[in-house]
Formats: sequence, structure tokens, C-alpha cells
Amino acid sequence: MSERKTRSSRHLQPSRNKKLDKLLNVLIGIVVILIIITATFVFKWQDDAGKAEKDEPIQEQKNDKKDVKEEPSKEQNNDESAQEEKPAKEEPTEESQTSEQDTTTETTSDNPIVDKVITNKNWEPTPTTQTGQHVSSYDDGSVDWAEKLATVAAVTGIEKDNMIIWRMGNNGSANSAIATVSTNDKTKMYRVSMEWVDNEGWTPVKLEQLNTLNGAY
Repeated sequence: MSERKTRSSRHLQPSRNKKLDKLLNVLIGIVVILIIITATFVFKWQDDAGKAEKDEPIQEQKNDKKDVKEEPSKEQNNDESAQEEKPAKEEPTEESQTSEQDTTTETTSDNPIVDKVITNKNWEPTPTTQTGQHVSSYDDGSVDWAEKLATVAAVTGIEKDNMIIWRMGNNGSANSAIATVSTNDKTKMYRVSMEWVDNEGWTPVKLEQLNTLNGAY
């Protein structure tokens, strides 16, 4: 009987060892898996922490920039206060603007053929190319005649190719002249008085708006 028990125990011993080996292998596998999971978690946590550290300075820089924009410097405050202390400049009145922009004067005339008389103290001489002693000329081919005509065109606004010259002549002295002109259709009629300014040219001094050409020249 004892020999049989011994043999049976020998047969059972290997099977128990196999079961233990399997159990150990399973436990080892579980431990390895836990180690892998733990290591993965640790590495991921380190990466997240590193990213968070990188993001923090950027956010701080943005906040710093916002603070700089929102908080004005002392110099800016001083400039703003100085501007507030400066009195506002007075805007020009309507009367002063009118006097600066429009120096034209219109008056009536006792002459029945004149609708109105126009003068302007800011009328400029027509630039001249003449040099030396000036001699007034009424030759329609001369430089002096051309400059008189240019003066008339400038003050009346009538272009030369739309102008009829009814008379251009002396107005009492060598340095004064008078011209009676109209548009080709005679809807606009003027009489222009001008004077010579040495080294500058002919300057209009009076513009008469006519209602007829009869007796105008």
C-alpha cells in the first residue's frame, strides 16, 4: 500500500508544478502589464506638465502686453492733461471766412447801359514778357495787344475764340486801356478797364457788366 501511495504522489507532483508555473506566468504577465501602464501614465504626465510650463510664460507675456496697453504712462497722462488745459482755438466766423475768400465788390452804376460794376483788390497782373521802357500798343499783332487780350479774357471768363472785341483803346493815359467785348452770341457783354504795372503787366481795375452794346464804345 505504501508503495502505491508513493507512486501516486510522484505522479501528482509534476501536475502541481505545472499549475504553479502557469500561475506564476499569469502573475508575471499581470505585473508587466501594470508596469507598462504605470510607465505610460508617468511619461504622459511628464509631457503634459512640460507643455503646461511652456504655455504659462506665453500667457504671462500676453497679460503683460494687455497691462501695458491698458495702463497709460505718466508722460501720456501729462500730455493729455496739458491738452485739456490748452484753450480751444476760436474758429473763424462766417463773416471772416467770407472776407478772406471773396474780395469781390459789386456796385450799381448811374450809366443806364451798365447793370453792375465789379472790382476786386486781389486781381493780379497778367505776367508780361516785355522788358525795358513800356510802350502801349494797339496793333493786334503786337505782344502788348496780346497781353491786353489775355487780361480781358482772364477777368471776364470769355475764351479768346468765343470773344468779339468791339473796341480796345487808350483810357486817358499811356499806361491805361479800356476794352469792350462780348461773347460771339452777345449774351455776355463787358467793358474792362486796366492799368499797366511796370515789370509786372496789365492789371484789371474795373469790370462793367453791360446790358447793351449801343453806346458802350
